[in-house]
Amino acid sequence: MKKSLLILAFTAITGFAHAQLFKTSAGNISFKSKTAIEEFSATNAQVEAAIAPAKNQMQFRVPVNGFQFKSGLMQKHFQENYMETSRFQYSNFVGKISNIAAVNFAKDGEYAVESNGKFTMHGVTKDITVPGKLIVKGDNVILKANFKIKCSDYQIKIPAASSASVSDDIDIAVDCVLAK
Repeated sequence: MKKSLLILAFTAITGFAHAQLFKTSAGNISFKSKTAIEEFSATNAQVEAAIAPAKNQMQFRVPVNGFQFKSGLMQKHFQENYMETSRFQYSNFVGKISNIAAVNFAKDGEYAVESNGKFTMHGVTKDITVPGKLIVKGDNVILKANFKIKCSDYQIKIPAASSASVSDDIDIAVDCVLAK
C-alpha cells in the first residue's frame, strides 16, 4: 500500500513538473546591423527554447547556420568569415527571470520581465541582462525581447575593408512561442 502511494505521489509530482515546462524548437531570432552606408538583417526560425517556471530556468540554443539573409553572398560571409560556423555552431543563453514571482503562468496576461544569464556566442561567454516581456495565453507563453550586443565583445572580427558597412553594434530581437 505504501509503495502504491509513493508511486502515485511521484507520478503526480512528475506530471506537475512536466506541465510547467514551456518549450519550442521553432522560435524566431533576428538581428540587424546598421551603418551610414548599409543595413543588413537575418532571421532564424530554428531556435530551441525552454522555460521551467518552477525551477526559474530559461535556455536558448541557436544554430548559427540557421540565419537566413536576403543575399546568399552575405550569408556565406556571415557563416564563414564572421561567425566561423565550422568552429562555433551554436549560440546559447542560460539564465533566470529575475522577477519570476511577478508572472502568473496559470493566467492569461502580459508581464514585463528581465532575464539574467550567460550568453555564449563565437566561443565567448558573457553575463548579460535582457529586458523583455512574457505573454501568457492559454497553454502558450510568448517571449519577446530586444537587446544589443557588440561584435568585439564576442571576438567577432570585422575586416577593415568592411568596417564602414558592418556595425560593431548588433540589434537582436527574440520572438518565440513556447507551448506546454
